[in-house]
Amino acid sequence: MSLGRDWWDDVDTFVVDLMERSAPRWEAYLEWYRAERDARGRPITWYEQPGLEKGAFATVLGAEVRATVSGDGRADWSWHAFALGDSCLFHLRDGVVRRAFPVEDVEGFGITPQLLGSRNHDTVLVAQRLRLAHGTLAPGDEVLLASDALAAWLLSPHHGHRAPGTVLATLAEVGDEPFTEWVEDQRARGLMRNDDVTLIRIRVRTEA
Repeated sequence: MSLGRDWWDDVDTFVVDLMERSAPRWEAYLEWYRAERDARGRPITWYEQPGLEKGAFATVLGAEVRATVSGDGRADWSWHAFALGDSCLFHLRDGVVRRAFPVEDVEGFGITPQLLGSRNHDTVLVAQRLRLAHGTLAPGDEVLLASDALAAWLLSPHHGHRAPGTVLATLAEVGDEPFTEWVEDQRARGLMRNDDVTLIRIRVRTEA
């Protein structure tokens, strides 16, 4: 979604807007899912119904990278992020992790992270629990968004002497198929929790 304003200055309004945009998508998905099951001759069963009524739950991590152009035409870049739960943002410069948000070390990952429910309409509570962070970016910097299993792996001490930034960059560049194989290998070796894995990479290009 396009934020288009300094949303971090008014978290309450931002959360209301975010949840109003998200809630209808869950209802639309349920409608599609029920129709798809009916079309396959496998309608929703009685024991599945309570789970659907309860809704879905997930951690939430979002980031905006913004450029502010000065009078001389120079662009100053920054990132602003919000998080609920333990999916993480990593800000890298010269291969070094300058910031990990919202979890800063592997001990910060637990079995019961904060989650946003698709049927949760308590915007006040969500606004209270939402965490915010920001930083400035220089040409060549990277911002990576990683779901919790991968974020925990990245913050674990088993990388030997390799710079964390080198590991992160390698993971982002290997491509979908090799990346999937690598994740499966890490799981098989007990180095990564068996959970969904997502990695998004943003690079600030060096200006000519």
